Amino acid sequence: MTGPSTQPDARERLIHAGIEIFAENGFNATTTRMLADKARVNLSAIPYYFRSKEGLYHATVEHIADVLATHLTPFLERLQAEADEGFEPATARVLLQEGLSTMVSVMCGDPGTMRFSQIILREQMAPTAAFDLIYPKVMERILSAFTTLIATITGETDTRQCSLQAILLIGQVMVFRAGRATVVRRIGMEGYTAREIAEIQVIVVSRAMAALDFMAVRQA
Repeated sequence: MTGPSTQPDARERLIHAGIEIFAENGFNATTTRMLADKARVNLSAIPYYFRSKEGLYHATVEHIADVLATHLTPFLERLQAEADEGFEPATARVLLQEGLSTMVSVMCGDPGTMRFSQIILREQMAPTAAFDLIYPKVMERILSAFTTLIATITGETDTRQCSLQAILLIGQVMVFRAGRATVVRRIGMEGYTAREIAEIQVIVVSRAMAALDFMAVRQA
C-alpha cells in the first residue's frame, strides 16, 4: 500500500513529534500543522496513519506506556519469580529498594523519558481517554507490586493502607521529576548527573524504609 509520506519511518516520526509537541503545549494547544512540521511529513499523513490528532495523541501515549513498561519489566519479573516462591520481609525490602531506585533512574535519570513525564502529569491532572492506555501498563502494575511488597514488609493486612503508602512512595520519586527546576536551583545541582541521581536514590530509598519501619512497629 502507498500513501502520503510513505517512507518507512513517517509514522514513527509523527509519534516522536507528538511526544515533544504534546508535552510542550498540551493536547488542545497543539495543532496538526505543528505536528506535521516537526515530523517533516505532509499534513495528510496524520489522518492517513492515525485518523485524527486525537488518534496520534493516543498512539503517543501508548508508545510512552510501552517504553516505560519495558524499563519496569525486569523488576516486575523478578518480583513475580520471588513471589512464586514466597518471599520473606527481608527479600521484599531489597525488592522495594530496587523498584524505587529503578523508578528514580527511569523518571529522573533517563533523558529519553523527560518529555514523558510532562504528558503523564497532564493526564494525572486532567485525565482524558488516553489515561486508560497508560494506567494499566504502568501505574497499576507498579502500584500493585509496591502494595504487595509493603504488606510483606510491614505485616499490614489492609490493602487500602498499603496502596496509600505505595502512592506516597511513588510520589517521592515524582516530586524530583515534576520539581526538577526547584531541586536543581535549591540544592545547586548540575541537572541530574549520574552522581546526583545516585544521591536522589539514596534519599528516596532511605525515607521509604524509615516510613515502612514505622508502619511495621504499629502492626507489632
